[in-house]
Amino acid sequence: MNLRWIMIAIWLHCLQVGNAQTPIQRLDQLLLEANTVQNLSPAAVCSDEQFFRRLSLDLRGRIPTTTELQQFLANPDRNRWIDTLLESREFPEHWAKLWTTQWYGYTAEDEAPRAEFQQWILNALQQQQPYDRIAHDIISAQGESAFNGPVNFFIRHNEEPVIKITRSFLGVRLDCARCHDHPFDRWTQEDFQRMNRFFAGLEFDEVSRGNTRLTDAVMQSEPAELPRFLTGAVPKTTQWRAEFAMFLTKSRPFARNFANRIWYHLLGRGIVHPVDDFSRDNPASHPQLLEYLADEARNSKFDVKHMIRLICQSQAYQRVSSTTSNATALQEKFFARTIKPLTPEQWYRSFCIATNRIPNDAEEREFIRQYLSDSIEGDFSATWEYKETLQGLMSALLDKGEPQSADTENLFLSILNRRPNPSEREFFKGSTSRETSYILLHSNEFSFNH
Repeated sequence: MNLRWIMIAIWLHCLQVGNAQTPIQRLDQLLLEANTVQNLSPAAVCSDEQFFRRLSLDLRGRIPTTTELQQFLANPDRNRWIDTLLESREFPEHWAKLWTTQWYGYTAEDEAPRAEFQQWILNALQQQQPYDRIAHDIISAQGESAFNGPVNFFIRHNEEPVIKITRSFLGVRLDCARCHDHPFDRWTQEDFQRMNRFFAGLEFDEVSRGNTRLTDAVMQSEPAELPRFLTGAVPKTTQWRAEFAMFLTKSRPFARNFANRIWYHLLGRGIVHPVDDFSRDNPASHPQLLEYLADEARNSKFDVKHMIRLICQSQAYQRVSSTTSNATALQEKFFARTIKPLTPEQWYRSFCIATNRIPNDAEEREFIRQYLSDSIEGDFSATWEYKETLQGLMSALLDKGEPQSADTENLFLSILNRRPNPSEREFFKGSTSRETSYILLHSNEFSFNH
């Protein structure tokens, strides 16, 4: 056993002394205990500059400004800045975009329903509503789509909505059992049909153009034809969908999926990965850690900020990425950072910060349409597909903006949030600010969240 593992063993022992263990200590302990049998050494903790860029992208959806970075470096208390960014105006705005993409997707058609759904999620996050209530209100939504945002979820997913709901809120690929028994899991075709029955009473009536009313017919059925939860239980009332929402959000799998989704968003990889594939043949990489986080979710009453704060404070979140031969193994064990591509929204907002321009919603929507191209109608419930940067579009945007400074040192700070090394200073000597900006904005370092 090398010196590093001896020190880790001593640290774990110290954590176990007494009963004053904090949630973050428990999280780090479970992660390290699960990995002690592996002959792997955890990567180092990242620098302050890298941490703040990472945190800003994850919590606010953009890179920090040079001024913000300098403020952080003047007092680099990481826990305090996690709280500061969680309380920022941009936090609910960014996470409303993430969840809208996850639950609704993008669309090249009428954008009004998507905007109304996103505004509803934004309001819920601004009011600090718990995750289980948000999920419950989506699944049981009724009323007019123009006035009740989650109704638009069912307008988007009006055919077999159980597929999207079970993927999003349970992490279960029930659609694999739509036409036959699931080939890799215990779900049968009958399971799919009986779960889908919960939504058999959906009725859509167009009130006016762009406004649809969603109601539920009063459903009755013979016992053998009743809807059935995956546990085998059947509804006790005629309000099938409302009962489904209550049952799902109180279930243990829902808590696991919530914790796993937040972990995935922040670390780029789920404890169960892919995140929408909780199945017999795809077990959690760290079962005890997942159960602990599920307990934290329930004990905190599904407080979104509590879960994000806990994970951001962890050693796993704050480690550097790895380019060694065993980088994949380190990432799977959360001993090294998984590098995440920026979402289109993150890329656009970061570009605006780097080039000192004011974001424009219409321009952002157009950027997303061109960025995603033919995949805009795809399913983004699990990941955001990375596409090669659109150089023509980027060049056009760059022509409209002005870099914050002509100085190479400051261009590195404003675009990559770090200072150039000696070889980079030499390389860019004599370059114009536009040339330097163009190269930095096209770099992998800018386009990924390290």
